[in-house]
Amino acid sequence: MKKLIYSLLFISFSFGATAQQYYPLASPCDPDKVFEKLPSAAYENVCIQLLRIKSQPFNDFPKEIFRYPNLKELTLQNTNISSLPIDIYLLGDLEVLDLSNNNLTSLPSTIGELKKLRKIILRNNKLSTLPVSIANCKNLEELDITGNPITFLPNEINNLQSLTTFKFSGNKVENPKTMLALVRQMKNITSLDMSSCNLNYVPADIRFLPKLRELNLVNNNIHFLPEEIGYLTNLETLILGDGNGGNKIYDLPTSFTNLRNLKTLIAGHNSFVDFPIVLVGLKGLQTLDLSNNQITEIPAEISMMTSLNKLNMTNNQLKDVPVEMGQLKSLTEFDYAGNQFTLQTQKKIIKLLTPPTAKPKKSSVYKKPVSKKKKTAKRK
Repeated sequence: MKKLIYSLLFISFSFGATAQQYYPLASPCDPDKVFEKLPSAAYENVCIQLLRIKSQPFNDFPKEIFRYPNLKELTLQNTNISSLPIDIYLLGDLEVLDLSNNNLTSLPSTIGELKKLRKIILRNNKLSTLPVSIANCKNLEELDITGNPITFLPNEINNLQSLTTFKFSGNKVENPKTMLALVRQMKNITSLDMSSCNLNYVPADIRFLPKLRELNLVNNNIHFLPEEIGYLTNLETLILGDGNGGNKIYDLPTSFTNLRNLKTLIAGHNSFVDFPIVLVGLKGLQTLDLSNNQITEIPAEISMMTSLNKLNMTNNQLKDVPVEMGQLKSLTEFDYAGNQFTLQTQKKIIKLLTPPTAKPKKSSVYKKPVSKKKKTAKRK
């Protein structure tokens, strides 16, 4: 009898363990659910982690948000709020805070108590500075203060050792050297956006940002780049002019040859008359945009740019191209609209760049045809 009881107990225990192992209780929360408006009372407050509200005119910061203790991302874009309450520190799990397109004139010092913050986006507000306490956000990786009338930034910002992306676009910098003196201390910065900042030169202190991989200087009043640009040996993307505007740069310094990791150079809407010959030494350059300049000739040395994949020479003063362009085996796209090419020259371009086995196509944008063999290789 005892053996029978023990056997039944053993079976019951085994079944219970098996049931617990294979049929766990489902979590009532979905951590990936995005709420685009303030949730109804039907939701458990602890389940709300991603709140992204756009274009709802609250005027005042909605205090209901403080009911969500597990909130990880808070987006309040274009909601017409003019201040952030000091109680913001109650959202201790917050990692992303996006308050773009509002009327904020200041931030409370309690923002420094959000220790888990990784990203703060404050685009297009009315901020003139940032609180010193922001330096306490030790995990902050991205700070975007684009489009604010910033006149001063505290030195304590240099304590943000995790900061890798700093977007300062649209701020009117009275003294570029003072600005760079501050930024240079952000040792781990990899992406710096100083477009539309009314810069008339790039300070030599740019050399103190050796980890920089992306630099945006679009829509300023820069006439030349300093030799010290050559210290940015990790730079992969440099944007000097695009559809949003350019500069007045007419040549590139010889130190440009040190930018061995540069893959993308966007330098449209500048004042280049000659093709910058220093570029032919950049073996790793893949994308080159020199559109909307006054360049009259492409040098034969372009054949040295063996990694070149995309070339944009739209709206220049070109009349011909060198036969050496036919050696650019990696070139898949060449945009040459808006130049002074005759029909004969256009046919020459297509013949130079089209593989012998492919059928030429008439267009002001050359795109290399992809063979069936290559398609098969991609699928594998």
